[in-house]
Amino acid sequence: MFLRGKVFAITALTLVLLSQPASAGNCLSKFDGFQLNSDTVQWSFVIRSGSECLQGLRGGSMLIDEVKVLEPPSAGILTISGPAFHYRAPAAESNDRFELEVSGQNHLMHGTSVIIVEVLVR
Repeated sequence: MFLRGKVFAITALTLVLLSQPASAGNCLSKFDGFQLNSDTVQWSFVIRSGSECLQGLRGGSMLIDEVKVLEPPSAGILTISGPAFHYRAPAAESNDRFELEVSGQNHLMHGTSVIIVEVLVR
């Protein structure tokens, strides 16, 4: 019985891992945080053509109410997923850019931030 439970757990974990996009990962390894106090931050990352990434936006004591796309990318595909964005790079090399507005609460203060993201697709 113990072995059957272990096999089931391993199978379930494998299915969960395989259901995730193979090339998805955080877009940014280091980035300047935003404060939700009417600030604007600039982020940039490099991604392989045809790849995709998922980047969470929430930090520390922050509660995010909404993420809006102010300016969509011109080459890639951007979707918002809760307090995160998912970017799918185009098949061809290009420079891309998009803007997000994040609203929520940070240290019990409500506010917004704008995130300008520059993407280099290689």
